[in-house]
Amino acid sequence: MHDPSLFPLYPGERKDRTLKAVAPQGEKRIAAYGISVYHARMADAPSSVSRKLKQLRQRAGLSIREVAHALGMENGSSYQHYEDRFRKPFLPLDFTQRLVPIFGAKGIEAGELFALAGVEGAATRGLGVKHGTPPGMLRIDELDVRASAGDGLTGESEKIVAEWQLPSEVVRYHSSAPASELRFITVLGDSMEPTLQPGQRVLVDTDDRTPTPPGIFVVWDGLGLVVKRVQALAHSDPMRVRITSDNPKYEGYERTLAEAYIQGRVIGQWRGL
Repeated sequence: MHDPSLFPLYPGERKDRTLKAVAPQGEKRIAAYGISVYHARMADAPSSVSRKLKQLRQRAGLSIREVAHALGMENGSSYQHYEDRFRKPFLPLDFTQRLVPIFGAKGIEAGELFALAGVEGAATRGLGVKHGTPPGMLRIDELDVRASAGDGLTGESEKIVAEWQLPSEVVRYHSSAPASELRFITVLGDSMEPTLQPGQRVLVDTDDRTPTPPGIFVVWDGLGLVVKRVQALAHSDPMRVRITSDNPKYEGYERTLAEAYIQGRVIGQWRGL
C-alpha cells in the first residue's frame, strides 16, 4: 500500500505503485521512488584511492609481488592491502613517498601518486619531489658535508651543491627509499682507505640508520660528519655500536646507538679510474 506520509504522490502518478526489496545477503535501504539503492556491504568496498592505485600499478606494468619486493615487504599481501582492503580516503604520505621512485621508474608521474595521498601541485615540492626528471630516472641531491655537519644530512641548513640523475633500476637494487631520502656526499679524509678514497662521492640512504646488518654509515663524531664502519654489539642494552675505520692507523671506539647519531647507510660509491 502507498503511504502518502512517506512517499507523497505528484499529479499524474499511479496510486497503486509499490516498492519491494529482497535482501537475503544483507539489509538494503531503498530511497524514495527507487532512484538509488544502498547496500550495507558497500561499506566494505575498497576506497577510490585503492582502485586508482591498482590502475597506476597496472599501467606501470608492475605485479603486486614486484612492488612488494621493491618496498622491502616479505609477501605481496602486505602491499595488496592498499589495493583491495584500504578504506580511508587517502593513502599514508610516507607510504606514497616510497612508491614514487618504484612507479616513477616505469613512467608514472610523482604527482599522480601524491594525489592519492591528498597532496596536489606545488605542495609536492616540500616533499622532495624532483620535477622534470625523465621517466626511469631518479634525481638526487649532492650535499656539502662541511656545511651540513651541524644538522646532519637532512637538516634545514643542508647546502645542495649539485644534482645527480641516475637510472632508477641501478638504485633500486640497493634501496627502495624515495629520492628525497637519498644524498650524495664527498668522502673527507683517509680513514676509510683503501675502501673509500678522499674526494670520492658516495650515495647515502638516510632512511636506513640501523646497523643491522653492519655496514658503512655516515655518523656524527662530535666534530663533523664522517664515513665509518658500524656494527651493532649483540645483547647490549641499550644497544651499543662499534665504529671503526678501514685504515688501520685509526682506532675504533664504541658508542650507544643514540650517541652514534647515524645519518644513513652508504649504498654506493663513484670514483674515477
